[in-house]
Amino acid sequence: MWLLLLFSTLFLQTPLSMSVTSHSDKESQDQSNNIAIATVGNSVNSEISTIAGRAPYYLIFNENGVYLKSVKNPALSRGRSASSGVIDLLLKESCKIVIAGQFGDKMQYQLKANKIEYYQRKGIADNVLQTFIKSKSGGNKQ
Repeated sequence: MWLLLLFSTLFLQTPLSMSVTSHSDKESQDQSNNIAIATVGNSVNSEISTIAGRAPYYLIFNENGVYLKSVKNPALSRGRSASSGVIDLLLKESCKIVIAGQFGDKMQYQLKANKIEYYQRKGIADNVLQTFIKSKSGGNKQ
């Protein structure tokens, strides 16, 4: 009797776990190409931060340039380990591209290791992003 109860419990749980797995896979596919921009303010009209690891905010956009949200840089107060905190943020937000004024050597290494593209740009976040998206869709990788 116990064996039957155990077997039926395991058997009934399997479809549920498969359903959850396929749902989370779909979500990760839908949000896997976000773009982050390191900025000094929390709006799309903010200036791009000169140093990626010390940026007060990261603006998150989808791959089409639609603004999703602003996130305070959780690594801002960290000393030399700021780049690790930023990488964690980018991975959590499913960002495959990041834009900032400059990237330190340690951050460049970690970005490459996590297959996150990085681009150095100056200007207003939204303007730079729109130009960037146009250049990417036109085949010009800058």
